[in-house]
Amino acid sequence: MSDPVFSLSDLIGESLVDDSLFAEAYGLSADGERALMKTCIARLYDWYGPRKDAAGQVSMRWRSGMESVRRFSPVDFALVLFDGSFVAPARLLAALVPAIACGVGNVLAVRLDGQGDWPHPLLTAMELAGQELAADLSSEDVAGLLRDLAGTGASGVVIDLAGRPDVCSDLSRLAVYRPLFDCSGSIFLDREEDFDLEALSFAQPDTAFTVFGADSSLPEGFARGGTDFAAFLENLRDLAVAPANRIGDALGKARLVLGPGQEGCWVWPDLHPEFFLFHRTAWTLGD
Repeated sequence: MSDPVFSLSDLIGESLVDDSLFAEAYGLSADGERALMKTCIARLYDWYGPRKDAAGQVSMRWRSGMESVRRFSPVDFALVLFDGSFVAPARLLAALVPAIACGVGNVLAVRLDGQGDWPHPLLTAMELAGQELAADLSSEDVAGLLRDLAGTGASGVVIDLAGRPDVCSDLSRLAVYRPLFDCSGSIFLDREEDFDLEALSFAQPDTAFTVFGADSSLPEGFARGGTDFAAFLENLRDLAVAPANRIGDALGKARLVLGPGQEGCWVWPDLHPEFFLFHRTAWTLGD
């Protein structure tokens, strides 16, 4: 099993975000905001791990006479890409925490072609998750970094939240996950107090939410969609926010349903722990 040696810090150099900016962002975050992000991190660790084994091997003898050996271990690195328009701490955590929990030793958050100050909720989310490396890189920088990593023999994954297929090189030891979610959400309230809408607004500030059901004061940018549950279901695309007794119906239409108490959370439904493993397989004939 290869043992690539590299340092992401050395490869990136001056593009890394300074540690002082993480501390400053943390100080700018309200206690309630940090509590929401901590809940999201805890839920993601419930879902993904943490992984306890460093590597594994499965040997099998088949009835056909074939024998097989399968080896697997966490990939050597993970890059999480997003652009300057990305502002949702919950969705960033849903990309970073799984990589950390699944045992990837080198994880880098990359803002592509970004300018200006980083949104402090993103830096605070990384600080709380223990994500130490973040950088501003151009598309060319990322492509060069991936080529350099390939030269070490390293295996890796890219979680592309920027939707930039032109950035990721076609490398044999690199897997790419590119989630496509509609940036809208439908909320149904049986009662006004069912959900903390301000928490949803903080966790998903770029999502256009439409609220159905009980009348409620709405955060800025939220829209009223009427009182009918059938209209709520008709409006669903990818994200539903619904009371526990309505989750079954909502899950028939949406890809992700968040119930009460999960307003600050996110998970990518098809991002599985196996994505963060590098596999080797041998087939041979038995004696």
